[in-house]
Amino acid sequence: MARFRYLPPAAVARVANVPLRVLAKGLLDFDVAGTGNIPNGGPVIVASNHLSHLDPPLVANALGRLIRFIAVDELFGNHFAFDIVTGFFGAIPTDRDGVPVRALEEAVEHARSGGAVGVFPEGRRVDYWGESDPKRGAAWIAWMAGAPLLPVAIHGTHRTLGPVNRGVHRTSVRLWFCEPLMWYDFANRVDPIGAMTEAWRSALDAHLAPWWSDTGATR
Repeated sequence: MARFRYLPPAAVARVANVPLRVLAKGLLDFDVAGTGNIPNGGPVIVASNHLSHLDPPLVANALGRLIRFIAVDELFGNHFAFDIVTGFFGAIPTDRDGVPVRALEEAVEHARSGGAVGVFPEGRRVDYWGESDPKRGAAWIAWMAGAPLLPVAIHGTHRTLGPVNRGVHRTSVRLWFCEPLMWYDFANRVDPIGAMTEAWRSALDAHLAPWWSDTGATR
């Protein structure tokens, strides 16, 4: 678990985002689309696919506000710098194998207070889109907090700091903000959270499927 926990004011987070934006432009061919789909303030659950350690800072940079990401607790305690950075930005540790009740409650509370929560429904970095079925946690948090679920599709980060390509390489990264999913639009479904999770998958698939073959090879 991370020993250092802190939540910076929004202004501090915005200032910290400036050098990250410079680095993203300098090291990556980074393009963002769909910013008109970002809710204007208030609670939001940001749910992205996960290909690289670069995904959290790039998603937060593109959103332009502080996101408290849910991160598996096994990541903490291995690298001092990682613990400091994630702790500074209020990462929410969770257990990958057990039922993460405490993490989910903390995420719901933060969203209800008007904050942004970041979730990777695949639960881990994957080699390619579609490798892992999404978990239901992001939709559950959105449902319990009464917050929109914002699907985010990201492509290209698998080429740097990913499960296979672990080094740092210059690459082209494309990020799309999809139309937000509103919890009340799924209220009449037999399984509202499951239906919302499948809607998230479909939204990302529209952007990511063309980049991947059935075997997971990129083109």
